[in-house]
Amino acid sequence: MNILESVCDHLDFLGLGIMNTDEAEGNLFWGILPDSPDRALAVMSTDSAYGGSAAGARIQIFTRGPFGEIRVPYEWAVDVCHALEGFHGFLHGDGPYVRIEPVSIAQGAGADTSGRYLYVSNYRIFYCDY
Repeated sequence: MNILESVCDHLDFLGLGIMNTDEAEGNLFWGILPDSPDRALAVMSTDSAYGGSAAGARIQIFTRGPFGEIRVPYEWAVDVCHALEGFHGFLHGDGPYVRIEPVSIAQGAGADTSGRYLYVSNYRIFYCDY
């Protein structure tokens, strides 16, 4: 798994959504934020760096809620931050060893063309592939 997929899988493990896979439809995605479902989270790369990089990887986590529901994506972004802030250990399954630092949390990104509100959070992740 790459670092984005590993973070997405870890969020699933923590009960913050269901990772979308070939076997199961979910609301957690990595590398893409598809048009559906309305309530969705996407783990995206700003700079994935490489395992062991002293600079760490920079990722963004987008949360989106149903039409007109500003509370849903905002509170989801805050819940994700509480779960990831200061995490230091192995990500779920056979994920890499990481140290996660929040950079900015729940920045309003407005609404998409369907009226669904978006929030974006930025994290720096220091990781080693084993």
